[in-house]
Order: sequence, then C-alpha cells, then structure tokens
Amino acid sequence: MNTQAPNGKAKRENSPDVLIVGAGPAGISTAVYLQRAGISYRIVDRAYVPVSTWAHLYPSLRLNTAGFVSHLPGQRLPLRYGVYPTGRQYYAYVQDYLRRHPLPIEYGVSVERVAPCDGGWQVVTAIDEAVYPAVVIGSGRFTHPYIPPIPGLDLFGGAVIHASAYTDAVPFAGKRVLVVGNGPSGGDIAAELGQIAAPVLLAIRSDIVIAREYPYGLPTTVWHLIADWLPHSWRKPFLNRFNFQGYPGQDKLGLPLAPNRDDRQGTSAPVRGRALVDGLQAGRIRTVAGLAALTRDSAVLTDGSRIAVDAVIFCTGYRPAVEYLAIDYATDAAGWMERRSADSQQIAGYPGLYLVGRNYRGLGPLYNVRREAQIAVREIAAYLKVQSHAHTDPLYRDRPDRQ
Repeated sequence: MNTQAPNGKAKRENSPDVLIVGAGPAGISTAVYLQRAGISYRIVDRAYVPVSTWAHLYPSLRLNTAGFVSHLPGQRLPLRYGVYPTGRQYYAYVQDYLRRHPLPIEYGVSVERVAPCDGGWQVVTAIDEAVYPAVVIGSGRFTHPYIPPIPGLDLFGGAVIHASAYTDAVPFAGKRVLVVGNGPSGGDIAAELGQIAAPVLLAIRSDIVIAREYPYGLPTTVWHLIADWLPHSWRKPFLNRFNFQGYPGQDKLGLPLAPNRDDRQGTSAPVRGRALVDGLQAGRIRTVAGLAALTRDSAVLTDGSRIAVDAVIFCTGYRPAVEYLAIDYATDAAGWMERRSADSQQIAGYPGLYLVGRNYRGLGPLYNVRREAQIAVREIAAYLKVQSHAHTDPLYRDRPDRQ
C-alpha cells in the first residue's frame, strides 16, 4: 500500500530489502545474485531501454577484454562473437540474457536522492520515495562523460563532442578533426576517422601505450589467468611483459610511449590492436601535443603551437554518476567512493550502502562486475542476517583481482 509523502510523491510502504540503482551489467548481476540468495530487491534505471550505454556506443567499438570472461551470471557470450566481441554484439547478448532471465527492471525511473535515515536509506525517485535497508549503486559512470575545462571551449566555432556521442566517421568527412585523448576510445576513433578525414590529429598530453590484442599469440586475458598460478612476486613483472607487448617500428613513429615499468605504466589504458599504428605509418593520423586552449577556429597546444581545426572530439573519460548521494564521502584516485576495505563493496562509513561496477583492472570491468556483485550480495546477506546458500555461479571463479 502506498501513501503520499509531503513532497507530493507516492510513499512506498513495505519496500523490499535492497534498491539497485542502475540496470547495466553491474545492476543486472547484482539482481541475479540477490534473487539467488532469496533477498528481495527493486531495480530502477533512468533510461527507457536495457543497458542504454551499450545501445548507443560507436559501431566499431570492440571489447578489449576477452568475451569468455566478460559474461553475465550463468550465460556465456556466443562463441561466434569471437575473442573480442563488438559493442553491438555485447548489446545483443544482454538483450537475449534479459529475455532468458527476466528481471523486474523499472525503466524511466531516475533516482534523485539517497540519504541515511532511521531504518536504512531514504530514497527519493522521480515517482516515489521509500526507505530501504540497503542500497546498491550500480549506475556506473558512462552517463557522466567528462570534458575538461579547456579555455576558449565556449568560443570555438566548430563541432565539439564527447566520444560518448560519436556514432561514425561520416559527419567528419573532409574536416580537420582533433581527437583529444590517448586511451582506447581515442585510438579507435582516430583510426576510424583516418579512413575519410585524413590526416586526423591525435592530441597526446603525456604518454601513450600501444599493445597487441594477442601478445605472443594469446589474448591478454589468458596471460592474466596464467599469472594466477605464479608466486605473487612474479605476477606483476610477468603481466607487464605480456600486457604491453607492442608492434615493431612503433618506437620510430615519434610517439611519447610510456616506459611500461612497474613504477610507470602509462597514464591511460593501452590502445590494443595495430589500427592506430597502421594509420600513423600511412600518414592518415598525426600525433600532436596536448590541447591547452581553443580559439574560434584553432586549437592551441601545450607546446605553444596552433593548428586550424573544424571539430574536436574529446575522448577524455567519464566520472562516477552518483550525483544523487546525499552523504559526505572520501574518494579514490578515480573519483569513486572509498570502500570499507579492498575486499569489500561497502562504502566506507556507511553500512548498507554498496558500490558495484568500480574496478576496471585485471580481467576487465565486465568480469569484475560479477565478482563485485557477489561480494556485495554476501555482505548484504550478512548485514540483513539472511542465511543464503546461493552465492556460487558455475561460470564464475572466485578469485581476487591480481593486477
């Protein structure tokens, strides 16, 4: 039975034990494990379609972690997708997953406020408010694209977009394009644009890592799994050797390559595959210094040079989408809320509040969401004093992140 709250919203009575905010891979995995554990939950998402982030990514995007570890609980990706599925294939897989594993996802419900209160957490959504004993933050970061505060950005007369809004190269044909960012998205988009908008300018502020998809003939994921069997002190040097194996001749392209030592492994994730190297060797892509400022029709670079550009594409990452949290919390280097401990998903100092979908290292985010969801559900069961025996997934190997 619902009543009306003072703010005019419906006030839910007898709410479930857990609210999951976000119905992406993290929220879906958490819902499945809660269901297996017999813990009641509600899952909401402000989008109107399943896994909305994956519905709108640029078509050429591929997973940079192997598909055989990037699945949701209990259902592998089809073998026909290959080792590195495309973003579109992964989206089709999740749609099929939800058909096979129906979840009570409420779409079009945005969360406005989450605050501690007597009895747990008071949550205000666009349609109602309720108190939940526990809340799981699965809203990720891809709804919060980050564009740095570049001087002159509001004066620039050309097109400015974030990588999240990039769909294909066609609108940029014949234009002078500056791609800002030296991670996987920057490398992918520059290589694609180089086919029709050459030469594309790739701005690199610090350094770049270019690495093979198949170092020594095997996916990087396989090397991570092999590293599990090594003594702890050997793992990092072993993985550095395989994670960062590049291509012959890339050191002669004038790139500010990261040294890839234990103490310095680059400021961004590796750009995997040789598409960027091929584009640079063919002259379709040209690297320049970092972007310092924009004028009406030009980009001013950190080395003092100025280049005329018609469009700027920012591949500068994302920030956590947690604007609804009405708490004070410490953050780590990536901007995420600090957890109680390295092996916990509970937010430090806030029992009943959990984060899933934070870790991007090791075997990659789509593996880690399963691991984090399981940890969170175990903690929730203990917090709620629920006796659960449904914590195992036959397709999941309970291992800590080794990187």
